[in-house]
Amino acid sequence: MRKNAPPKSASVPGPEASQAPVSPDVPPRADQDSLEARLAWLLETGIPTVLLTVISRQGSTPGHAGAHALLTPAGLEGTLGGGALEARAVEAARLSLESGISTRVLCESAHLSPASDMACNDSMNVLCEALTPEQARLFALAGQVLREGGKAVWIVDVSRESLPQRRLHLADWPKDAAGLEDSPAVTLGLEAVLPLLEELKDKAGLLSLGERSVYVEPLDAQPVLLLCGGGDVSLEVATLAHACGFVVDVADDRPEFSDPARFPMARRCLTLPGFENLVEACGIGRRHYVAIITREHSLDQEALTQALTSHASYIGMIGSKTMREQVYAFLRAQGVPDTELAAVRCPIGLPIGAETPRQIAVSVVAELLAARAGTLQRLRFED
Repeated sequence: MRKNAPPKSASVPGPEASQAPVSPDVPPRADQDSLEARLAWLLETGIPTVLLTVISRQGSTPGHAGAHALLTPAGLEGTLGGGALEARAVEAARLSLESGISTRVLCESAHLSPASDMACNDSMNVLCEALTPEQARLFALAGQVLREGGKAVWIVDVSRESLPQRRLHLADWPKDAAGLEDSPAVTLGLEAVLPLLEELKDKAGLLSLGERSVYVEPLDAQPVLLLCGGGDVSLEVATLAHACGFVVDVADDRPEFSDPARFPMARRCLTLPGFENLVEACGIGRRHYVAIITREHSLDQEALTQALTSHASYIGMIGSKTMREQVYAFLRAQGVPDTELAAVRCPIGLPIGAETPRQIAVSVVAELLAARAGTLQRLRFED
C-alpha cells in the first residue's frame, strides 16, 4: 500500500453491478460540479461516453489545449470552440462511441486572415477517449479532489491512440477516500510530474518523452461563487456564472429565496437567518468569490463583516457610493483597517452602465472572470 493511503473503511463511489443503464438524456445535476464528477456519474450509470480533449492547438481560432467536451448517445455536452474544427472532432468521436475504440484526430482548416489577407492554418489535435465503466472510480476520486480543493495532475499516455493510458497523480489523498490506493492508475506524489508541469508552465499540453507522447493536465479546482442574497439580480448572476464555469452556492435569510427550485444551477442553497455563521456554514476559503447582493443595507453590512474574516479570493458588494461609505464607516469603527476595505469591490461589477438584472449580471460575472485571470486591476476604473 502506498504511504498516506486512506483507510479501508470508506470507498470512492463506483459502478453497481446490478444497476441498469439509464437514459443518457439527463442534464448535469448540481452535485456534478466538475467534468470529473459528471464523467463518474455517466460511467456509473452505464452510459457510453467519449471524452474529447484538445491535447494541442495551433492557429488563431479561440481555444486552447485542455478544452473538453463529452459525447454520449444523447449528444454533445460542452464545446471545443465550435466551427469546422469541432465538427471534425465530433465526427471522429461518434465513431469512437459506436466502436468503443479511442482515437486521435488532427483537425485542420485554412482561412484568410482579415488583417493581412494571408492564408492562415488552424489545427487542433483531439483525443477521443472511449471511457469504460471501470474508470468511474478514477473520475470519482478526481472529482472528490476538486471538491476539497486538492492538487492533482492527469497524465495520459497517448503513444497508442487506440489505447490511451490515463493516470491520476495526487498530492495527497482526499478525506475518507479509499478503494484505489493499490490501483496502477493512481500515484501518490507529484514529484515525477513537476518537471513536466514546469516545461508546460503549469498549463495543459502535449509532450514528447523519448518514444512516448504524453498529455499533461493539471487538475484545477473550479472557483466557487457564493451569492449572498437570492433576489432577481442574483438569479441572473447565478445563471451566467454557472455557464462560465463557476460552482454556485446561494445563501439568503428567506427560505423562498434560497430554494433549490429557484436556483437549479446551484450546488447548494442555504437559509441563514441574519446571515449568521456565514463563513462556517458556507465553508468560505481561497476558492471562493463572494458576491453580496442582499435586499437591505443592514444585511449587506453583516455579510461583508463576516466575509472579511475569511480567505476569499474576491469580495464584492452591490450598492451606491453613499451606501458604501456608510457601511465602511461602521466597519472602521469596529476596527476593520482601510487596507481590507480597499480590497472590496463596491459597487460590484465592471462599470458598463448596466441597469437591468441581466445587464448587471454581465458586469458582475465579467469582473469575476477578470479577478480570476488577474486582469481586474487593468479593467476596473477606480473611484
